[in-house]
Amino acid sequence: MLKTLSRLSFLVLAILAMSYILPLSFDKVFGKHNEDPLLFYSPVLHQFVYQESLGGHRFNYLDEEGGSYSRQEFEALLPFVYSRNLERRNLLPMVLEGKSFDAQSISEDRQGLEIRARHVRGQKPQIQLYPLFNNDPQVAMMRFPVEVFRFTPNAMEFIDADHNRLDPHLTGRFTEALKDEGFVFPAEVIGGRPTNLKPFDDGYFISDSMGQVFHVKRVLNEPQIFRLPLDSALGILDVVVTEHERREFHGVIITRQGEVFLIRWGDYGLIPLPVKDYDPRSMDLKLLIDPLYRTVTVSSRGAVTGVAMDAGYQVIRRYELPRREAASDLVRHSRDFLFPFQLTLESPHHGQAHVGLQVGGPWSLAGILLAFALFFLLSRRDPRFLANKGDLAVVALSGLLGLTAVAFIKGD
Repeated sequence: MLKTLSRLSFLVLAILAMSYILPLSFDKVFGKHNEDPLLFYSPVLHQFVYQESLGGHRFNYLDEEGGSYSRQEFEALLPFVYSRNLERRNLLPMVLEGKSFDAQSISEDRQGLEIRARHVRGQKPQIQLYPLFNNDPQVAMMRFPVEVFRFTPNAMEFIDADHNRLDPHLTGRFTEALKDEGFVFPAEVIGGRPTNLKPFDDGYFISDSMGQVFHVKRVLNEPQIFRLPLDSALGILDVVVTEHERREFHGVIITRQGEVFLIRWGDYGLIPLPVKDYDPRSMDLKLLIDPLYRTVTVSSRGAVTGVAMDAGYQVIRRYELPRREAASDLVRHSRDFLFPFQLTLESPHHGQAHVGLQVGGPWSLAGILLAFALFFLLSRRDPRFLANKGDLAVVALSGLLGLTAVAFIKGD
């Protein structure tokens, strides 16, 4: 009995190891390219254009109607994206919609934001300690604070990181200031950028246990707190803060229902982005702002969808680009044939190791049938292949992977 269990353990470990290593090696040799196509709205064509990767630093440059372009032609269709390249080719300034744009004016009015699924709250581990920068109008350099804060069920605690001890003064001041503004402990969502590599500090946006959202800043060591005029039933999943010199909006609110809102600068009003069927836990979102338009793209498993808007965030065009398989049918079918499943230790939707099992397609059944045929053929030469009836189940579940393991880890 002990020998049987020991052999079964070795079989399982061998199959799992092969199901991880061999598919990766196969993809390395034959290539498996899953890069998202880059989708943009062209202010020249007034339609979407995109760059599609073919692997090996080869690309297609296409428009909605299938028109093909060279790289330089493609860049000329996107003067707000490739302004520096166009400037070097003496193609700027460029007149669009009655306005003249040079490289500097384009740069000053451009802004980009990318929210990947693996960076959304709950998709990655997070140390619940945050630096709150002390804003001083008289000091140009943004010094990294000695203190970090965390939320407990009853307080906003500040800890002196140099000495690893509670700072009672800051803790008391901020906790009382939050309570005075109606904050109900504990905190649910904490959104901010814990880095001094930014043009200015805009603090944190924090939602409480009732769904209320508060803008929390530290100015000359004193709390500056404002409660946003938002519906507490919004269902906030995450808040992404974007400190940008344009100061059009503070950041982005993502709800559990997949709604996306910009927090307008000044009055904290919400600007809805017109995304449909967006799942923040499994899809990536990009927002690109240029002097004339705003473009939001959502990358899902099956397609990349783009929405172009005017400066007032009114929709002017939508386009859905279905994903194409870079690998040929022969490569994909061969992969399924050889590997009925694959063990994965990472996910594009998680920011940490994530164990998963990826099942093959219909051609995996043909691989399992071949494994069965080879199993009975080998059993004629070596009766030990049929000594353990459980080996049939192993081959049935794992195909050629299981047959390989059984062939090398034989029973008595």
